[in-house]
Amino acid sequence: MKATHSKTTIQGFEVHTLANEHLSLSIVPEFGARIVSIHDRKGDREWLDGWLPESERRMWKPEDPSNYETGPGAGIDECLPTVLPCEVGGARLSDHGELWHSPAELDPEALASGTLRNHWQLASLPLAFERRITLEENCLRFRYRIENLAGEGTPFQWAWHPLFTFEPGDEMHFLPPVDTCQSGDGSHHPWPEAQPGQDLARGDVGKADPACAKVFVGPLEDAGVEICSARSTLRLTWTAASFPWAGIWITRGAWKNLHHWAIEPTNLPADHLSDASPDNPLTTLGPLESRNWEIEVSIPQT
Repeated sequence: MKATHSKTTIQGFEVHTLANEHLSLSIVPEFGARIVSIHDRKGDREWLDGWLPESERRMWKPEDPSNYETGPGAGIDECLPTVLPCEVGGARLSDHGELWHSPAELDPEALASGTLRNHWQLASLPLAFERRITLEENCLRFRYRIENLAGEGTPFQWAWHPLFTFEPGDEMHFLPPVDTCQSGDGSHHPWPEAQPGQDLARGDVGKADPACAKVFVGPLEDAGVEICSARSTLRLTWTAASFPWAGIWITRGAWKNLHHWAIEPTNLPADHLSDASPDNPLTTLGPLESRNWEIEVSIPQT
């Protein structure tokens, strides 16, 4: 079944949706082209936090665009050129980058062919960024392109930032399995028991609520992971050659009193671009260099 496109207005925001019999995806161009919903229509599970129930839908512009905490903390953002604020080469980079609150209109020509295409040009660094989303059967495909507009090398960190719903019984499985993870200070720990009493693969941070945890898994040669539950499974794969790490974030009430978790493909096992080595080819684009990569989100059929 070919995906159909629809448009509506929710809480004052224009929302665009691609849908077929398997899946639907919705984005808000005005709000950083944030992906606000990925819904498994057959398993009847909403995979992104902040969309359901409708009475508690989190969708608003931040009071302070430099402070991610003033936003809704929902859906999927594109973190570029850093995750946490820092200074690089004299440029001050804001919290979770600058795309998550920057309007990015849809390309009408691409939309006519069933593709959600958004384009940004960064203010902080000489970078252009593009994302194309298509829906085919039970698979969402995200195609990315980043381009260095400068005649000299430019550093960058990109992290896909999906805040997934967490339900009791959910289990996270890397494909193939992994046995170690890394904290932000570079120390290594067993996965998924990074600390005594934890089982991060089941969303258990090993402490009484509220609590949270953040680790990195990698470097990965094959980047694939599933979240499995009784009624739905979400599979995530991406281009490991360019983004060999996955940041794992879990909050059980410790951040904004929310309960969700994230799997964040990234090119740096840290949250500040300033922590990247200037000689790291994964985090540096050469003069006028561009790179392309893909992410696939699918709902395996049983």
